[in-house]
This record gives sequence, C-alpha cells and structure tokens, in this order.
Amino acid sequence: MAAERRGRRDPEYLMDLLWRTRSEGSRGPRGALSVDRVVTAAVEIADAEGLGAVSMRRVAERVGVTTMSLYTYVPSKDDLLDLMFDVASGRPDTSAWPDDWRGGLSAYAEDMRRVLLARPWMLDVPIGAPPMGPNNLAWMEAALSTMADTPLTEDDMMGVLTILSGHVLTEVRQQLTMSRATPRTGVDYADWDEVYRRLLTRAAASGHYPTIARVMAAVTQDDERGPEEDFVYAVDFILDGVAALMRTRQAV
Repeated sequence: MAAERRGRRDPEYLMDLLWRTRSEGSRGPRGALSVDRVVTAAVEIADAEGLGAVSMRRVAERVGVTTMSLYTYVPSKDDLLDLMFDVASGRPDTSAWPDDWRGGLSAYAEDMRRVLLARPWMLDVPIGAPPMGPNNLAWMEAALSTMADTPLTEDDMMGVLTILSGHVLTEVRQQLTMSRATPRTGVDYADWDEVYRRLLTRAAASGHYPTIARVMAAVTQDDERGPEEDFVYAVDFILDGVAALMRTRQAV
C-alpha cells in the first residue's frame, strides 16, 4: 500500500503482486479469499460483459466480500487489470510448434493472435509496464527460445520479439475495431479489402494519385486475401527481414 500512497506504482511492488510473493490480506476468514480467486472473478466478468463492466465493487460482490476487504488482496484497480492481463494470457502450448526458428515464431504470432481474439477486452487494458508476470514471461521465453540457436545477437532477438509482438497487437486491434464498427459502416471486416479496393480505384481515377492508381490496377479480386491470409502475409514479410538479418550476422 505504501507505493499507492506515494501516488506511484513501484515496479518491484508490481512484480511481487504478479508473482504472488506479496503477502495477501488477512481480513475475513482465513482461506476464504485469495488474489487468484479475485482475479478469476474479474476475468469472468470481463469475458461475459467486457472490461468496462469490471469494477472493484462488482468483483467484490461476485466473490462475496465488501469492496474494502477486496482492497486488502488487490490494492487498486490498476493492479487488478495487470493481474487480469497476465492470467488471461495463459501459457503458450509449444508442443505443436515447429522446431525451426521461422516456424516457431510463426506459431508464436498465430497463437498470440488467437488468445487476443478470444478475449478482445485484453486490448482495452492500459499497458503501464513491460511484461513481468509469469504467464507473459512464459510467452517471451517461448519466442526467444526459438531464436536461441540462430546467428542473431541477444539484442536482435529482443528486437525481433518486440516487432513481431507489436505487429500482432496492431493487427488484432485493427480487426476488432473495424468489426465493432460494422453496425455503423455496414461493412464486415472480411469485406473491407474489396470495398477499400473499389473506393481507392474510384479516388485514383482523379489523376491525383498515380502510384495508387497503378497499384490498384494491378490488384484483382483473385489477388485479395482474407484477414487470416493478410496476417500470415505480414508475419512472413517480417520473418523475411529476420532471415536477411541472420545472413548479415553470419557474414560478419
């Protein structure tokens, strides 16, 4: 609680909370409540109603305690959100991942995307710190280990992880945002490629956008990809760059 009173969140304090090395509250019957039970209840609410429905009061009601009692286990709403994100991430199942670095990173990206699409509310959690929880570090470890026997330096490996993870987050956020806008736009996310191609072709006919006109003229309906194909194409594009970097590292 000291970190909260100072108006800031100490990273060491946050890690203690994420790893459950911080002593839990003592109010109420011994064993009646735990951080894990609180977080599980919050995740259940978010899964059913979205992140906006999660409040300390709602969670307290769900686990059958007063809101003040809940604060002895999870000191703030920000702490609860960090805990929820780590728990909801789960741990990656790498048993079916290919053994080669490229296949492993592709599987990492696809599995990460699947987790986020299954729980869209995770993208509404404000990120206030790098990954520190056990589940998020398990994802990091899984991705980095696929590159362990490559020519990449340790800095390269972290850079690749950052770029690939950022791509997954951006792509999922775009898909979810545009899907949520369907009632307003009347266009399903999967149909936007065709609609956008048609609108760009119309705009390019003005003559003001010659390069767009050339690109649109070369694109046919047969060339268009769905959301999954777009995602795989972009991941492959990133990994082509990683392969090129590996060749550079080998040549040194």
